[in-house]
Amino acid sequence: MEVRPLDELLSFLQRYEGWIYLLVGTGVLVYIRRSLQAWSEWRNALFGLEREHAQRKLSTSLTMLALLGFLILGEFLMVSFVAPAIPQSSALATPTLDLLATATATLPPVIASTPTSSSIQATLAPQTEGCTPGVIEWNSPRPGETVSATIELKATINVPNLGFYKYEFAPLGSEEWTTIAADNQPKVNAMIGAWNTSALVPGDYQLRLVVADNQNNPFPACVVQVRVVSP
Repeated sequence: MEVRPLDELLSFLQRYEGWIYLLVGTGVLVYIRRSLQAWSEWRNALFGLEREHAQRKLSTSLTMLALLGFLILGEFLMVSFVAPAIPQSSALATPTLDLLATATATLPPVIASTPTSSSIQATLAPQTEGCTPGVIEWNSPRPGETVSATIELKATINVPNLGFYKYEFAPLGSEEWTTIAADNQPKVNAMIGAWNTSALVPGDYQLRLVVADNQNNPFPACVVQVRVVSP
């Protein structure tokens, strides 16, 4: 399946989210400093040419600040809202016919027993990581729970000096996390949003809560394992 340009863009923005914020934030600081210098020069200018030159520098700095602000806003919107709403594409392997292969005898078909839902559920061991009850934890879904379609997400985010939190998902064993949404309000066993699993390939997934204080110091991420099935 051909990878869409939008998928590549979203993957790039998610993979380098931290670096993008760092680089754009550095640019913001640089142009804030230049704006203040230009403002000071404009106020202290004695001649018309000096004031005109300082005004041009100030206008340029403010324009760059506005542009960088739009870049930060665009990054946040794309990662937090657009990416979760785009169905993920999955490539299917195409079988290749080997014309040179030597024919072999065909064995009688073996009828394999179909695993029951209870045996499937047993293979998913409930697992959590980094969660602290009453502080940072998932209340719904529970570890090992089977989910489908759109589900409500309930969690507790009750830490001192909360800065923000975001919640993400990834296939089990993968580090390619997809952000669902983010917020900055404390929650205690309350709904924080919804997760639409309809477009996902059925299988085992991880849900992760990433919480930071108002100094941007992260708490241990809270991760639970769930199973996604077809609606």
